[in-house]
Amino acid sequence: MSSAAASRWEAPEPVEPPSLQRVRSFGAAVNQRTGIRAAGWVCLLLGLMVLVGGLALGWVEFKVAGALAVLSVAVGLLFTIGKPRFEVRLEMAERSVVVGTPTGGELAVRNTAQRRHLGSRLDLPIADDVASFSVPPLGAGMFIRQRFRVPTEQRGLVRIGPAESVAGDPFALTGRQTRWTGMAELFVHPRTVRLPGRQSGFVHDLEGHASPHLSSADMNFHALRPYAPGDDRRHVHWRSTARTGALMVRQFEESRMSHVVVALDTGRLAWLDADEFEIGVSCAASVAVQTLMGESPLALRTSHETLTALTPSKALDALCTVGRGIGGGVVDLVHATRAAEPSASVAVFITGSVASMTQVRRAGSLFDIDTRVIGVRVEEGAELRVRTAGNVSVVQVGALEELPRAMRRAME
Repeated sequence: MSSAAASRWEAPEPVEPPSLQRVRSFGAAVNQRTGIRAAGWVCLLLGLMVLVGGLALGWVEFKVAGALAVLSVAVGLLFTIGKPRFEVRLEMAERSVVVGTPTGGELAVRNTAQRRHLGSRLDLPIADDVASFSVPPLGAGMFIRQRFRVPTEQRGLVRIGPAESVAGDPFALTGRQTRWTGMAELFVHPRTVRLPGRQSGFVHDLEGHASPHLSSADMNFHALRPYAPGDDRRHVHWRSTARTGALMVRQFEESRMSHVVVALDTGRLAWLDADEFEIGVSCAASVAVQTLMGESPLALRTSHETLTALTPSKALDALCTVGRGIGGGVVDLVHATRAAEPSASVAVFITGSVASMTQVRRAGSLFDIDTRVIGVRVEEGAELRVRTAGNVSVVQVGALEELPRAMRRAME
């Protein structure tokens, strides 16, 4: 059989059935175009069925009931005729706030039509709630401002908007929604406290850490060596050159800034309750902010991921959405941190009260001997305790306000 004949007898490709998502999208498009909601479709179809049944059986009651149902949907469609012409602006007072700080925003609505607007309603989603605003009758070019409050009692990322106008009948059989704004975000940051000094103060050398890597130009002098082609002649040591009769140049140790890693245990099993976890998040945020303000390189981690922490505000934004997940344990946290940040010179890890002070100290000893380690154990209401052995300090705090004193004692 020729290739042309073979291609003619090939079975057609199977047609995939429409997915549920496509059906929903099609239904939403039909509802938006017609203005009939799900309740309206049910009322219309039932009304038609009852009306047809009444006509077929000759029952007057069915005829009346069916006609009233169909008429109700028809009257409801009258409420969706026309579309308001608005200019709506969603304005937030602030981009970010500390948890518990009151804040809000404003909706500015202006009638851009040439005729008078008879009034409508604007819905504005705020987190899991919806704020409804009544737009009064507005003449051409007139505007109003509606203020709203954003809940900040809990740390997190609050999404506001988009603002939509709703036109429909009182029985919710019909309705047409028009979106007017985009979505705004408000970061509710955890509480923080100022810590003593710079976190790089664990190593008091202002020039940074001396590393085993050698450099031809730095601040820490290492030794003299013979000149090699390409060396900077500014580093020639003339006294040694005159004594040996050969060009000798200075060689330096490469110096590095303290590389700090802050790790937060986000396992659900590590914390007694949500309040204790919030203290832990605030402790991690305080250490991270102080490190970045001291211009030291920072890696901010949880039990399962590395967070973006280029600036103090970015670090706080990232900690807004951190929550407790599956598993947990200070040993797993330390192993994950060591694998992700093997070059850290300062490590601060925070865990809950499920682990004892001894367990926290043992976990801290898993870091390299040249890493300065501070393990923070959070137990709400507990007394302040600090224990140091070698390069590992373990502190216990019962409240965020105790963290500066604990860190000061750990650095002594």
